[in-house]
Amino acid sequence: MRLSLRPITALVAAAFLVQGATNPVSAQQQTVRLFVGLPAGGSADILARLLAEKLQVSLGKNVIVENRPGASARIAVQTVKASPPDGSALLVTPGAIVNLYPHVFKNLGYDSLNDLTPISKIVTWDFGFAVPAKSQAKTFADFIKAARADAKAAVYGSPSSGSPQHLLGVQMAGLLGVPLQHVWFKGAADAVNALLSDAVPSVILGLGDLSQQHKAGQLRVLATFSKERSVLMPEVPTMIELGYPALHATGGVAFYGPGGMSSELSESLSRAVKLALDDPMVRDRILKMNIMPTSSTPRELRDYDLGELERWRDSAKASGFVAD
Repeated sequence: MRLSLRPITALVAAAFLVQGATNPVSAQQQTVRLFVGLPAGGSADILARLLAEKLQVSLGKNVIVENRPGASARIAVQTVKASPPDGSALLVTPGAIVNLYPHVFKNLGYDSLNDLTPISKIVTWDFGFAVPAKSQAKTFADFIKAARADAKAAVYGSPSSGSPQHLLGVQMAGLLGVPLQHVWFKGAADAVNALLSDAVPSVILGLGDLSQQHKAGQLRVLATFSKERSVLMPEVPTMIELGYPALHATGGVAFYGPGGMSSELSESLSRAVKLALDDPMVRDRILKMNIMPTSSTPRELRDYDLGELERWRDSAKASGFVAD
């Protein structure tokens, strides 16, 4: 799966000076490494570098980002898994690594709930269902009607097999009783290009990947999978509004440490993330990426991951997709 965000306030620095005596990172480590399992330049990498800049000031330590792409982003997870839980090695990763991969990889190489310690969400995004601007489907109901009448219309693209976008299509097919056919591409950009060139009649992608072309009138987002209408596209109805309450999901990037990290340390790092995300300059840079800054406590992130593990279970099985 390819999956396919700068100063901290004096208050933050003071808070960490107070915590320094009990914070293992502040007290013991000279370098903190943030591992990203994806290439440089992507959203997860940009987010990690924004966090590194903030944490470097608040912790008073050198914080660097290390990209470890490969094995569908699992190399970075395994690197952090094997590191001491003292805050010297941390992970910035799309949530699917933790809450979806266990269902689609035969040899995952880590236990997502025990080998990683949740720290905080960083951003979230909504997914959308889109068709080309010249499509005869003006509404989601139009698409369903066309898909039932013509197998050629019952095709959707996603960034990769086994992705949340792929599995949302599997859920759609089951709920609508339409035999939708999935086509995967090498990332969201390729899927958008395929839609604009009529290679596929529809796609399911993150709204950030669709927003520019939607606003330019090059494609049309018929519905979103969010619980409420997106601030990016307030005119577009949600699947829930359209009568499909089970069709809702969000994606995102989150922050984890190795398994066994103390609650004191994970909560301290979670507070640092929240303060960084509350910085107006950071929020503005993230919002310009068409994603939402979203912090959380470690407990909230763990509860979210548990819920997502459960929600993807049946659709992953129904997809029949299994990766090595």
